[in-house]
Amino acid sequence: MRHIGLFGGTFNPVHCGHLLAAESVRTQLELDELRFLPAAQSPFKSRPTISDNHRIAMLELAIAGNPKLTIDTRELQRAGPSYTIDTLIEFAHECPGDRLYLLLGVDAWKDFEQWRQWPSIVDLCHLVVLSRPGYSIPALSKYWQKKLLDDVQTLKDSRAGKLIFITVPASKAASNEIRKRLKNKQNINDNLPETVRAYIEEHQLYR
Repeated sequence: MRHIGLFGGTFNPVHCGHLLAAESVRTQLELDELRFLPAAQSPFKSRPTISDNHRIAMLELAIAGNPKLTIDTRELQRAGPSYTIDTLIEFAHECPGDRLYLLLGVDAWKDFEQWRQWPSIVDLCHLVVLSRPGYSIPALSKYWQKKLLDDVQTLKDSRAGKLIFITVPASKAASNEIRKRLKNKQNINDNLPETVRAYIEEHQLYR
């Protein structure tokens, strides 16, 4: 039985905040693997303007040297919006004995009950909400209160259906702000891995 983290998003581009969060969760939960799942198109956003190949290439550069971080491109191979429930059903068929942990940013968590078939998502995995230092857990409904855990071992011993808030390092990096600053030829400070920054410059992305 493996413990696998699933980190979905457009990663347009992948930045240091993504990497810090991914490695922090992987370490704290002692996951065997954490997979980045680049979406073809989020149901809540327009399709990325740069190619899927560019996004994959930047992810490959960003995680190079860390064998515990991998990329899963299945959502890019499906037509239409990328729905998490479809991905989880595929995983359940492929690796029925494994434990799955779905990473969610706080903003995504607030809208989670708008996701397609969200109760079925809960049946197939644990929800790991990325909390920032100093952030307090919001008021939860009785449904979520029953699922909330603060003990990692209890979480890992459960098959699915639990909720945990994990504190990850604070980061001001945001993909939309990075794209805006790159377009305006402004300084992006240390928000991108150097290899990703070099790739963007080489291919003149986001100009």
